[in-house]
Amino acid sequence: MIYSYLRIKCCCPLPSWGLAGVLVLTLAQPLLAREAVPASSDPFRAAVQAVTAGDFFRANELFLMLAEQDDHEAQFNLAVLLRAGKGLPQNFVRALEWAWLAQLGGVTRAPEIADSLIDKVLPATQADIASRIDTRLRGRLSRGDREAIMQFVVFNRTILERPDLETAYIWSLIGAALGVQLAIEARDEISTELEARIILSAQDMAHQMFLDQNMGSLFSSNPLAVR
Repeated sequence: MIYSYLRIKCCCPLPSWGLAGVLVLTLAQPLLAREAVPASSDPFRAAVQAVTAGDFFRANELFLMLAEQDDHEAQFNLAVLLRAGKGLPQNFVRALEWAWLAQLGGVTRAPEIADSLIDKVLPATQADIASRIDTRLRGRLSRGDREAIMQFVVFNRTILERPDLETAYIWSLIGAALGVQLAIEARDEISTELEARIILSAQDMAHQMFLDQNMGSLFSSNPLAVR
């Protein structure tokens, strides 16, 4: 059965990878929804309406379109539908990939979905998923997407089976230099887990990358508000 309930959106500023409470629709697992906007102008709302109407195939189509555009709420909803096998055949691998991306995007319930899928996906396949996410995030970074910076840090700290703390530290250094939210905190936390020689080497590498790739200019075209 599908039913709905309301959680009021938070009005205070949030980190780029943190989301406010939302209106949700529930299958077995709640789907995320948004404030009322005409469905004709909002594919996300149209997808939610498709779920309400039982047209799960159309909902998958719309959420997939948005998920590919890095809409993290859509990624979460797509993971829910794929895990449940609603509208498309059940697919744990694709569901886990979208759940991880939603988790990196700050959807608070995404880790629960991801955790429920881990034991259903072979370790080698999990590694393949992680490789695709790595490629996706690096592509966003190369285009100057500031939101991808902390997502890449979190990915290397928490998603990888063997965390790559050096890479996470390098990008937290870059994020801190750019004034990205929470990058300073991440930088300082990660440094406590690294040896001094790795810290110094990573700092040199971050410095060189920042200059060689002109990151001050690259990321300035897509600013994030900072606290």
